[in-house]
Amino acid sequence: MRKLEKEEKKEVFQYGLAMGCTFFISNVIYLGLQKDQQFMVTMMPWLGALLAGYLLLGIAFFFFYLKLSGKDFGVLKSFTKGAAGIYSLGNLMPLLFLAGILLADKQPIRMMLLLDLGITVGFYILDYCSVWKLSKELNGKNVRTKTLLVDLEGRPKNVDEFCSYIEAYCSENQITLEFLHRGVPALILMDGKECTVELESYYSQFGPVYGMKFIETR
Repeated sequence: MRKLEKEEKKEVFQYGLAMGCTFFISNVIYLGLQKDQQFMVTMMPWLGALLAGYLLLGIAFFFFYLKLSGKDFGVLKSFTKGAAGIYSLGNLMPLLFLAGILLADKQPIRMMLLLDLGITVGFYILDYCSVWKLSKELNGKNVRTKTLLVDLEGRPKNVDEFCSYIEAYCSENQITLEFLHRGVPALILMDGKECTVELESYYSQFGPVYGMKFIETR
């Protein structure tokens, strides 16, 4: 497993804590509204442990995603890199909550897990709206303009790393490359065609996804 960069560690804690707090706050609100007051009294001493559990769940989710994102899993490689890795891990979350709902022996616990499941589905809906908005913006461009969006594993730390991603993409796809300007955005020639390469980002249910947007200018 690769070592996480400083910026990646920061993202792990930011998005992991945000996810854990969302689950915890929603469950506390439910506990205050549900009718079984005895259950609420029983749960009160465990609220600290519940918060810690949710925070650790969120942090562990992003930690293992980023740790595994650069690992080669053979035929599973396409499901574990870039945005696909986020969705692959994200798809396991509803299954875990469903298993908990079926195994829980108390109605309030089942409802809490069902609430967590609903929040997870809500993240998916918000993510779909975000991607739909991005695709609408790209499709709304002049039809003569050709645009290609390529997902990255993370945000490039500097211009050199951004340009190295461009070089790697062109090399993998056997495309001739010439840099006219190294920067963010970059100006290049791909197979003799002038293109601008911009750093693109959009938000998924588990944080930002970065990519390179190739725009043919001529």
